[in-house]
Amino acid sequence: MTFKHERAEAVETAKKIDGAKVAKITGKVLIYAVLILYALWVIFPFLVIVITSLTPQTELEGSIKFIWFPEQISFDAYRIVLVDDIYAELLYGDNISSVLHGFWNTLWQVVPTTLVGLFVSGLSAYAFAKIPFRGKNGLFLCLIATMMIPGAALTMPSYLFYDAIGWTNSVLPLMIPALFGGAGITFFLRQFFMGLPNELVEAARIDGLNDFRIYLQMIVPLSAPAMIAQGVFMFIGGYNNYQGALLYLANLPELAPLQLALSLFQGGYGNPAVLCAAALIALLPLLIIYCFLQKYFTQGISMSGLKA
Repeated sequence: MTFKHERAEAVETAKKIDGAKVAKITGKVLIYAVLILYALWVIFPFLVIVITSLTPQTELEGSIKFIWFPEQISFDAYRIVLVDDIYAELLYGDNISSVLHGFWNTLWQVVPTTLVGLFVSGLSAYAFAKIPFRGKNGLFLCLIATMMIPGAALTMPSYLFYDAIGWTNSVLPLMIPALFGGAGITFFLRQFFMGLPNELVEAARIDGLNDFRIYLQMIVPLSAPAMIAQGVFMFIGGYNNYQGALLYLANLPELAPLQLALSLFQGGYGNPAVLCAAALIALLPLLIIYCFLQKYFTQGISMSGLKA
């Protein structure tokens, strides 16, 4: 009886183990199925843009159905955007595409503000994380409170203020405030800096380093992933800033960034392939940045969220 009882228990245990394995495998299959569907949902619009940009205009006009793949691949849309742009001579007086003009304007307007703003945000984050001073927590709460204010609510007051000091119709409203960093960047960098050992900072102070040199020589190198991740966020925010450019640079086409240049194609070209080609060209720099900085980007985000 004992042997039969032990055998029955062994069989029952084996069934439970097999059931657990089946449930685990089923769960993984469901998870992967959901992830695949979500990936297709995200990739499909991008695929539509790519296919449309490679489809000849005659085929787009002659078909009432969705074109899964063009009968004949055409790069005419890219040629129009980069070479035969009708706005190049009209707005800039040369043969350089308005998209390329806009991209250059975006670079010199956004890259310096990103670098300086990131440095300043990191400096304030270091002060909140590692320097003891009276009222630090209260000031940090005030900083966080500014993140709760919708940006749209400040659009009109900001415009009136900049107009009063004579900054409208210039790049100053887009560049000068960005040089002082952002509350969100300061918040995430503070989270990262708080995870760094306080003993390291104290040892540097004993060796005679002031706080600025500690930040520059120790904190910045140790926080490279977080700094790069937040720098990417700042660059993307400036790169995609359409509303600010429309408010202050609409009458200055020679200073118009890429987002305003893309709006020209939307209003001046009726060919969907041209619009899609311009959108892909504008998206390409961001894809390149993500491919090269993906490692630092994901590491910086995860570490900023875990350290507190």
